[in-house]
Amino acid sequence: MTWEIAVGMFGIISAFIAVMNVVVKINSTLSKLESAVLQLKETMEQQSNKNAHFYTELSGHEKRITVLENQRGMER
Repeated sequence: MTWEIAVGMFGIISAFIAVMNVVVKINSTLSKLESAVLQLKETMEQQSNKNAHFYTELSGHEKRITVLENQRGMER
């Protein structure tokens, strides 16, 4: 085996290791991103449920305020 072959093999192995290093980092980043998106989705669903509850409650208060304003307007 000549030194050219050894250098060539070393170059090929080094390139493979460099590419695999990038692939592993991208895979790790994508996994973290997927986890963050799922957590964000759950949080948004919880917030949507809270907002629906508050909207229902505020709607009831708005109706009561309207009734009170109409009663007060009739007294004047």
